[in-house]
Amino acid sequence: MTNNPKIGIINHNFANLHSVKKALDYLNCPNKIINNPNDISKEIDGVILPGVGAFDAAIDSLQKSKFIEPIKYIVSTGTPILGVCLGMQLLFTNSEEGELKGLDLIKGNVTEIIKKDKDMKIPHMGWNSIKIKSNSILFTNIKVEEYFYFVHGYKCEPKDKSIITSSVTYGDEICSSIEYENIFATQFHPEKSGEIGLEIYKNFISRVLAK
Repeated sequence: MTNNPKIGIINHNFANLHSVKKALDYLNCPNKIINNPNDISKEIDGVILPGVGAFDAAIDSLQKSKFIEPIKYIVSTGTPILGVCLGMQLLFTNSEEGELKGLDLIKGNVTEIIKKDKDMKIPHMGWNSIKIKSNSILFTNIKVEEYFYFVHGYKCEPKDKSIITSSVTYGDEICSSIEYENIFATQFHPEKSGEIGLEIYKNFISRVLAK
């Protein structure tokens, strides 16, 4: 690996690719939008799996584009992967939003956010502060209760609670990020979270460099 790792951004047709790519470009990090699973090759040092929209539609697109096995393979080799928003949810076993099985790289379920009162809006949309729960590579040099931008109506519930690195309160306490070996994910959108969001990508790039 060089001092300028190349990040692959998976295109499953349900992702905000432009915003993620713009963030990496701003950080002068070489990157490539991956439209074909055959392009996930040795030249890619880390992977970002972004996403917006519905769980089943995104998984179906990954299946039809034959991305499922290549993603699982690169994760098995130790290549760092970062799931963002829907991309985080796709890493899990299944989701109440649909019937298709997720990537199952993280054991657990994605469940609907329950509305607690008439004033609580679903989806959870806008800026909210997180509570960092454990040491995490992604939160290096980030304050314990920093604000990030969220857009989601479902929440991730990993079976192993020890992999939860931060939470956000919205009705209930919700998992807002995870870290397990070379798998990282955030429910919030770093690329929509200003300068502090860029720190998340910087820290992921540093982890890729350390591979």
